[in-house]
Amino acid sequence: MLPLLLLAHAAQPVVEAERAFAAAAQTRGQWTAFRAFAAPDAVMMLDGPQPAAPFLKDRKDPPVAVMWWPAHVVTSCDGSLAFSTGPWRRKGGTAMGRYFTVWRHDAAGWRWIYDGGTQDETGMPAGDVPVQPPHRVCHKPPALPEEAAPAAGGHSRDGSLVWRIDKSAKGYRLRVLFSTGRTWTIEADVGIG
Repeated sequence: MLPLLLLAHAAQPVVEAERAFAAAAQTRGQWTAFRAFAAPDAVMMLDGPQPAAPFLKDRKDPPVAVMWWPAHVVTSCDGSLAFSTGPWRRKGGTAMGRYFTVWRHDAAGWRWIYDGGTQDETGMPAGDVPVQPPHRVCHKPPALPEEAAPAAGGHSRDGSLVWRIDKSAKGYRLRVLFSTGRTWTIEADVGIG
């Protein structure tokens, strides 16, 4: 059995990292912020999941950065991995949608290892009040069903948070699953890219 955790407090550093990432995009430049907050092995949806570093290396910042803010955050029981999602929009424009970021915590702090999103003209509710699921006690998670290897993905060190990108006939699908040991909850299951 894993120790009792106050996951709302565990999520707070991830919320702060997401807010700092979004703020840096506005003050320092969109791609500059993406480079600064990315893990060396970060992945983005380009033509499928691809390493982010070559795409970001010499990319010039757009005149107006995309704005986003966290609305839902899930942190693994051991605090090694987190998932953040919320609305995004272009300032002064009509483009809007939902972003999905997977964060990993290591000696360098919180760095994103996956970033992507969807465009949806209906958007998500405005606001910056991240919600952490009310799970308090974590146990060893149940086994996941056998599936083909994902196009990209991974899991927390304790296995309580899993993310995967799968290719299908309709494109790619991002799934994020979380478990306190009893069952798996679906935190995201969405077509991307």
